[in-house]
Amino acid sequence: MTPRRVAAFVSLLSALGLGAGAIAAPKEASSTSASPALEPAPPGSAPKESAATPERVLGSLPKPPSLEIPPPDPASIEALDGLLANLVSRDPGVRETAVSEILETERDRLPAIHRRLVTLSESSDHEGMKEVLGSVRDRTRGEIKGEKEGDERDKALDYLAMLHKHAKPDSKNWRDLVQVVAMSRMLRQMDTVGAARELISIYARFGEFLRLEMQRQVEKMGDHAVAALIEAGRHPAPKIAQWASRQLDALGKAIPGEAIQTSDPEALADILRAYGRAREPDAARLVISFANSERTQIRQASREATVLMGEVANWQLRDTYENVVGKKPPREWGWERTARELFGEFDRLRLAQVHAEFEQGLADASSGKLDSAAAAFDKVLARNPVFERAAEMVPGYLAYANAHLEDSPEAAVRALHRVERLAPEGDVRRKKATSLIQTLEAESLLARHVADQTLLRRALDLDPENARAKRLLERMSQGDTDTETRFNRYAAAGAVGFAALVALLFIAFRKRPARSAEPASRPRESAPPAPGPATTAPAEEPHETNEPGGDPGSSA
Repeated sequence: MTPRRVAAFVSLLSALGLGAGAIAAPKEASSTSASPALEPAPPGSAPKESAATPERVLGSLPKPPSLEIPPPDPASIEALDGLLANLVSRDPGVRETAVSEILETERDRLPAIHRRLVTLSESSDHEGMKEVLGSVRDRTRGEIKGEKEGDERDKALDYLAMLHKHAKPDSKNWRDLVQVVAMSRMLRQMDTVGAARELISIYARFGEFLRLEMQRQVEKMGDHAVAALIEAGRHPAPKIAQWASRQLDALGKAIPGEAIQTSDPEALADILRAYGRAREPDAARLVISFANSERTQIRQASREATVLMGEVANWQLRDTYENVVGKKPPREWGWERTARELFGEFDRLRLAQVHAEFEQGLADASSGKLDSAAAAFDKVLARNPVFERAAEMVPGYLAYANAHLEDSPEAAVRALHRVERLAPEGDVRRKKATSLIQTLEAESLLARHVADQTLLRRALDLDPENARAKRLLERMSQGDTDTETRFNRYAAAGAVGFAALVALLFIAFRKRPARSAEPASRPRESAPPAPGPATTAPAEEPHETNEPGGDPGSSA
């Protein structure tokens, strides 16, 4: 067809109101009806593709704890002021008693000590305190005999004992110095990272003359002082930062790999946070490696330290994510998104085994294998005490406890305590567990001859269907408090009576022993004659004699 004819044909169609779209519409409609996949979705429904792959919800990053010390309560301030007043008393006996009370310092005394140290640092004469310490130290050095010289001899000095030996209660500088040294001993007794921070602050506030005393107390704290020294390595005063670095080196904790070598989980958690606050790049990879720890305390501290590092840990986070997931994180992710994705993946991997143990425990409980179910549930709670589906363990634990009330009451009580913790507030099963625990406690008391009916009545108030408590309360009400013990008592009395009867029969019917024969060496003529008429005696054999006509029976 020529172009002229084509143009004429198109013009004719346009005149009739038909176009290319109208011509193609029937084909499109037919294809739509033939393909059900292209049917319009009902309003409000989500696309199938997005429903099949829902976006995973990421957890929020943890908030690191604050270093701010809370205000002290009035009772702590009053108790501390009383102790400090006794330490500088004019009575030597009162001072000696106060020194021994330092060993009883509790950890909650830290805010009060912090406030008093701040007040003393602002109101005291540091130079005067230095002169008092120098004069007392010079008088004491000669009393220490031996080979120690210089700093080694000074380290052997006990500042508190030295100051009390040369007491000057009327001197304000002496009183201030004694109180500062005494509070350093209290901080040492607390043995926490907060106390170690205060020890370092004493050196920073009062000056060089207290360096040896604070250094001695820090060394005694050991691992609990490492975190505070790591933080002090970033102190604005170069002298304090250098001193902290030297102390870490002396403790063998100069590098991150050495600092984390501790068996104390509390100290390790503080050390990880300290590296986060110091924003130490060399420690970033080591800190992140604890983000999947089995210990909740360590895992939480590692993630808080990562948040404190922020952008400093970005590359280590990306590398760790690639090693765990097997692919690089997108370039547009910042350190926060990478950290959230990495921590979420850690949780998924760590809890995979937990969920497997949980499902196995449910299957064992449904099939009647209560011992295996309880063991599986125990593993779940050991690895994740706040397991989100823990309430589903309640029926299994309750059935296990009921099955072992007779043969293993201790195991039953442990399972019932878990029911109390895991069951929601107001749950009937929680009341049943508490009722059974009180019943078993009443049985234990009854075994020790203590009949506690009040405990059983409380158990019945919680669970009126507790048949075990009803039976025991009925026994107590009837006075039959200890049938087994009464039977044993009667049995023992019967055994004693039977033994006494046997002994009497033995004494009555035993055969008396025959009189012992006379010794052969004793002559017969020396025997005295028997009194009274002669008794018939058995005939004796006649004795041989050489006398003629003699009577054999009358011979000698």
